[in-house]
Amino acid sequence: MENNGLDRNEICASIFEMVNRMSDEEMLALSKDLKGRQHRERRRYNRIDFFTIIDYSAGDQYYRDFIQDMSNSGVFIKTSHKFSVGQIVRMIFMSRDYQKPFKITGEIVRVSPDGVGVKFKIESQVQEEAIKSLIDII
Repeated sequence: MENNGLDRNEICASIFEMVNRMSDEEMLALSKDLKGRQHRERRRYNRIDFFTIIDYSAGDQYYRDFIQDMSNSGVFIKTSHKFSVGQIVRMIFMSRDYQKPFKITGEIVRVSPDGVGVKFKIESQVQEEAIKSLIDII
C-alpha cells in the first residue's frame, strides 16, 4: 500500500508513535471511536436505542430479557443466559397499536458478555412492515 510516499510499515510506525504519546484517557477515547467506526461501517441499518422487554425462545427454553437497541435488520438483547452464534431464536413483539403481538425468527450473529446480537429472518412482507412500523415509532 502506497500513501503519500509512505509504505504500510511506515504508516503503522507513525501511528504507533502518535498513540504511544497519548494519555491513557486519550487512548481509551481513540479506541472507542475506532470500534464505533468499525461497527457503523459493517451495519446496513443504524441501531436505535430501544429499551423494552422481549419474550423469546431458543430451542425448548423460554426467556424474558430486555432489548437494548434495534434496527430494521435485528436487535441486541441484554441477557446473562448462554447462547451460541448460529442459534435460532423466536421473538414476540407487540404490534404498533398493542392489539396483537407478532412473531419473528432470528439468528444469533454475535455473543458478548452482556448479551446477544440477533439478525431477523424476515419471511414475509407483513413481518418486514411490522418491524419498519415499530422502528418508525421509536
